[in-house]
Amino acid sequence: MWGNSILFFRKIAVEIIVMTLLFLGCSKKSEEISYLFKELSKDQTGIDFKNTLTEDAEHSIINYIYYYNGSGVATGDVNNDGLPDLYFASNTNENKLYLNKGNLTFEDISQQANIQSDASWNTGVTMVDINNDGYLDIYLCSVSGLLDFKGHNELFINNGDGTFTEKAKEYGLDFKGYSTQAYFFDYDKDNDLDVYIVNHAVHTIVSHGPAHQRNKRAPMVGDVLIQNNGGTFTDVSQKAGIFGGVNGYGLSAAIADYNNDGWDDIYVCNDFHEDDYYYINNQDGTFAESLSGAFSTISRFSMGSDVADINGDSYQDLITLDMLPKNERVIKESEGDDAMFNLQERLKKLGYKDQYSRNMLQINNGGAYFHESALFNNIADTDWSWAPLIADFDNDGHQDLFITNGILRRPNDLDFKKYVASTFKNKGTGKEGLKWLYNSINEMPSGKVANQIFKGNSQKFTNKTGSWIQEKPSLTNGAIYADLDLDGDLDLVLNNLNDFAGIYENTSNNAKNYISLKFDYKKGNQEGIGTKAIVYTQTNSQLKQLFKSRGFLSSVGHTLHFGLDTIKNIDSIRIIWPDRTFQKIINPAPNQKLTVKYLPKNQIHSYRKPNTNSSSYFTKVAMMDFVHSEDTYNDFNIERLIPYKVSTLGPAIAIADMDGNGFEDVFIGNASGKKAVLFMNNGHGFTKAAIPEIEKDAVFEDNAAVFFDADNDNDLDVYVASGISALETTKADRLYINNDGVFKKATYQIPSNNLNTSCVAAYDYDHDGDEDLFVGNLSQPNNFGLHVASYLLVNDGKGNFSKDTDFTLISKVTSAIWQDMNEDGYKDLLISTEWDSPKIYMNHKGKLLAAEIPENLNGLWQSVTGYDIDKDGDQDIVLGNWGLNTKFYASANKPLLLYHNDFDSNGKYETVLAYPVHGKYYPVNSKDELASQMNIINVRYIKYKDFALQPVEKVLTKFGVENSGKYEVHTLVSGYIENKNGNFKNFVPLPKDFQLGPVNSFSEVTINGEQQLLVSGNSEKVNTYHGAYTSLKGLLVKTNSDYIPSSTLGIEPFNSQIKKTASISMKDKNILLVLSNNDSLKLYSYKN
Repeated sequence: MWGNSILFFRKIAVEIIVMTLLFLGCSKKSEEISYLFKELSKDQTGIDFKNTLTEDAEHSIINYIYYYNGSGVATGDVNNDGLPDLYFASNTNENKLYLNKGNLTFEDISQQANIQSDASWNTGVTMVDINNDGYLDIYLCSVSGLLDFKGHNELFINNGDGTFTEKAKEYGLDFKGYSTQAYFFDYDKDNDLDVYIVNHAVHTIVSHGPAHQRNKRAPMVGDVLIQNNGGTFTDVSQKAGIFGGVNGYGLSAAIADYNNDGWDDIYVCNDFHEDDYYYINNQDGTFAESLSGAFSTISRFSMGSDVADINGDSYQDLITLDMLPKNERVIKESEGDDAMFNLQERLKKLGYKDQYSRNMLQINNGGAYFHESALFNNIADTDWSWAPLIADFDNDGHQDLFITNGILRRPNDLDFKKYVASTFKNKGTGKEGLKWLYNSINEMPSGKVANQIFKGNSQKFTNKTGSWIQEKPSLTNGAIYADLDLDGDLDLVLNNLNDFAGIYENTSNNAKNYISLKFDYKKGNQEGIGTKAIVYTQTNSQLKQLFKSRGFLSSVGHTLHFGLDTIKNIDSIRIIWPDRTFQKIINPAPNQKLTVKYLPKNQIHSYRKPNTNSSSYFTKVAMMDFVHSEDTYNDFNIERLIPYKVSTLGPAIAIADMDGNGFEDVFIGNASGKKAVLFMNNGHGFTKAAIPEIEKDAVFEDNAAVFFDADNDNDLDVYVASGISALETTKADRLYINNDGVFKKATYQIPSNNLNTSCVAAYDYDHDGDEDLFVGNLSQPNNFGLHVASYLLVNDGKGNFSKDTDFTLISKVTSAIWQDMNEDGYKDLLISTEWDSPKIYMNHKGKLLAAEIPENLNGLWQSVTGYDIDKDGDQDIVLGNWGLNTKFYASANKPLLLYHNDFDSNGKYETVLAYPVHGKYYPVNSKDELASQMNIINVRYIKYKDFALQPVEKVLTKFGVENSGKYEVHTLVSGYIENKNGNFKNFVPLPKDFQLGPVNSFSEVTINGEQQLLVSGNSEKVNTYHGAYTSLKGLLVKTNSDYIPSSTLGIEPFNSQIKKTASISMKDKNILLVLSNNDSLKLYSYKN
């Protein structure tokens, strides 16, 4: 009986095991993903290259900061059989050359080819036909003169028989020093290939000195420009205006004709504190470094880069990579921008530009300047990233983005840095100390991170990691794309550290159409490096330019690949050769690899910039002399946890016809310590008028102002709203009464208001014959998170004001305007707020009642106006928000949170922000930031890894978080509330161009007889965690879908945080005033 039972249970067990295995097998099969990129094994491809890195006490990241940077890979057809071959560089081991045998199989010919380097440490590699014999040569960069590294950059000349001979010295290309990568291009248009070699510094006492050190050339360290003189090369760096100082930490470059003048320019990525370089080609053999005039924001630790026309406007855009993590644990365990504020201030004093640690996507604005939009595109935080490659991987006609990732160990791990700082001082500085330091690197956490891939479209990038390519942690440095199997799509090749090279087959195959272009140009540059091609179809145009060194340490092939989606008919292709001539190919067939041969006697391509009609619209004029100069008050010194300043709301502006001559005069208020100015308008120009009483109050911070007749005596008085400054006694708002042109400050006629006032708006809302005031308050000084009262001040007809007790608003008001939204003859009150929803108060014959608005509209609203943006005949409510080009994220289901309380019971309130990650909320602030305000944090969390992944509720659990003020933001999108028969129940987001920064200002202008809305903004009031918001271009808006960038009309929004704009009339023209915080006033004339 027991035996039968045992057999029975055995049978059941076997059935369970079998069913389990079947279930697991089915589950695995059902979970298999058909990736766009299929990884091939070394057994399939025959590529067994591995860049293996060995470390010891004399050779590690302790001795050489770029020890983990890996090396590159190059592709090109070295034997002219039509198949792209591959060359892999290894830091210290054998480099390898593989011949493509077709069908994604390769043969290792490294030994017989004689391509092994004699240098100790190899970095970047490029294939280029340097001697114009029709065979690709190989240029290999190396590091020498550091540690025991020996050698020089090497040039392997292709003998045409499968072998190579090293001849760098013979050509003058045997550079010795700290070399990163070489970039071949014809900068001087003499029909041969010159070379820009990016080199890098290492940390020394002098490398962290003033920025001007870049002007003094440092052998071995500084970048070099080497001119080709008919086959031999000469260093012309100094003469050409190329920086080469001890502070140049060059990691990549991106060559392109950025300003579309037919001459190729250079962008150089520098690591650490040194600015990137942007060299504009002067067309005379020299370059003008122009970074500050073209880029408002750059990466701090700029690494790899690439360039392409991403948005299809025929101007090439730029991406630079950095090391901002996405993983919450890594963010909190690593040193980041939050720790850089004081360093940033010191570096600015040394002459360096503001820099922020994140990837940057720089969109080219007509060759004049760039606006940065990586955060909007969700590509800013890909972790420790090296090579960006922009290409159309799915052949849909849009540019996609691939990014390599990973570092062997994370040297910026805060626990590691703290461990070394606290322990090393006892170890000495000799060999024993260095040995201890080497052993300590095991305390660095691994930095393996999955490579990332993003699909592009007409709006933004979408992360496809995990669907287009397997998401697995890696250490990938150099990478290239190439159509290895000639099937019409781009495959990927990766140089991995301590792992076999990665070969990824693109499996999209014939799903969509393409065309690939190869060039046969003049002898001296037969590959046609620098050639542009523009492919025209019925739906769009695509521009690409041929340069081979791209990404990081690597070089792509000599073809340009264009995806066409399902388009079967190409209208034409324009080829613009390096000599600036062009030829046109009409109706070429798709799905082919087309070789375009240069034809002599071509026409010259016209590089005239598009007609912007700027002369018909706005013209910059100089008619008023005013500079807004902020004082030294710094909110972050008082409240270290706040996300942005609230003390930089100015300048103030008020406009009215003060002297009754029919022309509006202008009052502009300044920051604390600077005088306000009154400009009188005579119809032809402006003169400054003395205002002694107001000038006596120059210690006040002027945030806002309004002219109105306070005392009903038929002249205009002025109310000036005060803000935060260093002086405790200068917070009160002020009313100046006009007595026959002489202003005198009213003493008791307005209620005391010592809050940080953001706006003031005058209107006789009760129609009793005198003007009343709405006074909007943003915050209490030194108490960021507190919601405060704003007031409706009722005028008694004699200029005495009292608070309307029936009106109650506790919020954080940023702007307000009176506007009649329902055309009943009574203006209604529109209010924008932060950490709250917008407010609409409909005026019911003198009684203000809050109107119903859509749910979940809590935002960081900066501005509001009424404007018929959908052109349906009524006024909509247009709202300027924070925008989507930000580290913040907010939605109705996952709001951004603000906690407000005296958490450490010291009598001062703290503000703590929290964001959602995978269903939990984490503090925005780092451990160090929180501890700087609440020291007990360091007691509770000794190590950074103890603090990482701690939800905000747990971090604040003993600080009364449950009794804290808690405020939410549900949306950061600028948009409008649609007016439907007087109801305001539908919020409509505005297009992406409105979302690139905070929208601070709306003003109406009349252009060609049509009323339009000018949209302006940006902000630099944020802490280093955010970086400056300077990407909103400014827009001139007819409707929500019909608008143009104001820059194309002559307005210059670059690198400005525009606070207010306004228009006034002269005798023969109109004047647009553009007021920016901490900047000079800009004026533009225009006609109706």
